[in-house]
Amino acid sequence: MRTVIVRGRVPVPEALREVIERGSTSVQECRVPGPTPLPRDVDRVVYFLADDDEDVMASARQAVSAERREGAEKLVYVMAGDAPGVEGLEPAECFRWPADEDRLKMASMTSA
Repeated sequence: MRTVIVRGRVPVPEALREVIERGSTSVQECRVPGPTPLPRDVDRVVYFLADDDEDVMASARQAVSAERREGAEKLVYVMAGDAPGVEGLEPAECFRWPADEDRLKMASMTSA
């Protein structure tokens, strides 16, 4: 499973990166300076949202819209601590890090 991690100015915690890597055959990370198109040549896109990074939030909102339109079902949203939720997503569609670590591990293992 080819995975892209999309993040802003806050690095992905090492423990989270390990969970993602265990469920992937390859992992590429990109830092979002602003809204970006949803990658099409990957199996999963993990958005890591921390703080109130507007660049990542804008990209995530754009991805939610694209996913709903295309039915892609390849997006995973991980919010750090008190990061705000993404408009258009239900709480069950998101993971809170580290609170949902076990749930994320299970999701990662079943989708690899």
